[in-house]
Amino acid sequence: MRGRKAEEAQSPQPEGWALSLLADMLKAGPPMLSEIVGCLEQIETVKEFRALVRMLLPEYESEIMGVPRNRRVYKFCYYFGQEYYPLPANTDCPPSDWVSGMPVELMAMSYSAYHQLQMRPGYLLLLSLVIYPYEGDERDIEEGNEISLDGARVPPLDLVQRIVGEEIVNRIPRDGWTAEELHRMTDGTKYDGAGAFADWVCASTGCVVLDSSYENCDYEEGSGEPTFLWTKHNVDILTSEWPKVQEIRGKIDYLVEWLEEDQIAHFRELLDFLLKTEPVKTKKKQKRGYYDPFEHHCELDQDTGEEEDDDRDDE
Repeated sequence: MRGRKAEEAQSPQPEGWALSLLADMLKAGPPMLSEIVGCLEQIETVKEFRALVRMLLPEYESEIMGVPRNRRVYKFCYYFGQEYYPLPANTDCPPSDWVSGMPVELMAMSYSAYHQLQMRPGYLLLLSLVIYPYEGDERDIEEGNEISLDGARVPPLDLVQRIVGEEIVNRIPRDGWTAEELHRMTDGTKYDGAGAFADWVCASTGCVVLDSSYENCDYEEGSGEPTFLWTKHNVDILTSEWPKVQEIRGKIDYLVEWLEEDQIAHFRELLDFLLKTEPVKTKKKQKRGYYDPFEHHCELDQDTGEEEDDDRDDE
């Protein structure tokens, strides 16, 4: 028995070998439909990516398209950063995800962020000095009771009191200071940046990414995040504002870091300077009017899905 098994195992052409091989070959059918669709989508993605390169970086087309596919997005980001501004993007994403939307990082102080107050100490300290930016906002109305201006400032003041103590917090003006007032008092001084911070809180920096939050965007139905379009309009706006964004963020970060080096002493010093420069007013500040979220709608081109719906209606 053992000898026969060995002989069969060493046979160069076992019985039925050719027919079994032919049967296996005949089992192979046409390619799956999903594979065909995938190939077509890759071709379409390459065309869209090339069109994007030709629109924004035509002089670098050969350098970008000449590298392997998994490196093209990285190359695009590299040259885009040289020509326009650094992209806040994941360069490891596939080109199909890349061409479907423009990466934009919005950094405004949103309504939710203000009320959640989950921010670093330096931000909280500066926030206690600034007027409430959402005065009259309809979102402040809960169960028929409108949140008062004084009531809106209580939570940040309570948090700051835990940091620097009651004595210091009690010296902060009830309404806080406007951005214009803080600019007038601190610009060009050791405390330069307080006005820029107030501009940021009040969405009045003049820069889209600093004045717009994701709460101010359009959303395609069923999407959890906005989709910004690759348009010259978007690129031109963000490129022109990028130097100002860097300047504002730099001033804010410098002042925040200085405050956090010695929170009690430095905040007291800043408050002393403000009160000495512009003493507390005896009259209550006049209301600035009602905050309209639609006035702060993000001005960048976005995909809302409405155009596709219109196309389907026409069909």
